[in-house]
Amino acid sequence: MKNKIQLSKKYEFDISIAGDTYAGVHAMPYVTAAVKSPDTIAKGYVRQLDGLTKSAVINTIASSSPIVPAGCDFSDGESLSTSEQVLTLTDYKVNEEVCRGTVFPTWMGQGMDRNGNLPNTFSDFLLQVVAGKTGEQIENGIWQGKLDTANNSTGFLSTTAVWSQAQLDLSACKDFTQTAISTISNTTAIAQLAKVYDDVVANVPGLLSKPKAGFYVNQKTYGMYAQQLAIAGSNQGINMLGTNQDLGTLSFMGYPVYVCPGIFDAAIVFTYPENLVYGTNLATDWTEAKLIPTYEYDGSDNVRIVMQFALGVQTAMATDGVVGYKFG
Repeated sequence: MKNKIQLSKKYEFDISIAGDTYAGVHAMPYVTAAVKSPDTIAKGYVRQLDGLTKSAVINTIASSSPIVPAGCDFSDGESLSTSEQVLTLTDYKVNEEVCRGTVFPTWMGQGMDRNGNLPNTFSDFLLQVVAGKTGEQIENGIWQGKLDTANNSTGFLSTTAVWSQAQLDLSACKDFTQTAISTISNTTAIAQLAKVYDDVVANVPGLLSKPKAGFYVNQKTYGMYAQQLAIAGSNQGINMLGTNQDLGTLSFMGYPVYVCPGIFDAAIVFTYPENLVYGTNLATDWTEAKLIPTYEYDGSDNVRIVMQFALGVQTAMATDGVVGYKFG
């Protein structure tokens, strides 16, 4: 029987466990590593909701004109309006099988033998590697959808990992203002960011005052913008250093540029972290991570790694954002 996970409890990643099966409380570090390691999540570029079991209703309240003329009587300027968005979790699993023979020579010095238990360091290594690769896949899935190989799922920009108008209109950001941009290169990146910025100013200027509002791009777009800054002014660049410099964290018109590897090449998003919501079932009894020594039971030389978890994405305020797009 699994122990109930408590949010207040501290979980260490460098744990040492006597047995070969990681379950219950020991699932927490490895499942957490898988669903929290993507850059978009780990760097705080979205709002995170844990402890969900199936779905969550995200409520928002808006008021545009609360001020009225002074007077003795009560006068309601404009009633508050509420809206809600539903974030639905999708169940996922990881099933991996590793042959001990392929790694046996490397781990001889760690106490591995054909007839004994797996050394804890090897068990930890396998789980950490699988968690890391799972995190990379999740990074793509939360933006592009289709987290697994068979089923579509809602991402911030698509549901099928295809970048198209039809898919953008089905995504979590479907109600964001959409503006066409051109190909992003090391000579055009500034102009494309400017198009998105101009659209924000023209259509949703309230975004400019939201906490941590900024541009969301992938590594390629970020690199193109950095190159254009570096070669600006006849290759003189910032401080006359050209490309011989570390540009560090970049901004555009005073707004940060967030690097999220899962975003499509030809997409630029402007919004704020509280508006992009990422939900998981972490801290519930519905997550698990197991390492199963099948070589002990079926005559093979294999070890299986299994993880179970659920996650989903949604926007909090459906219209609070701008998506710059170029399809094809």
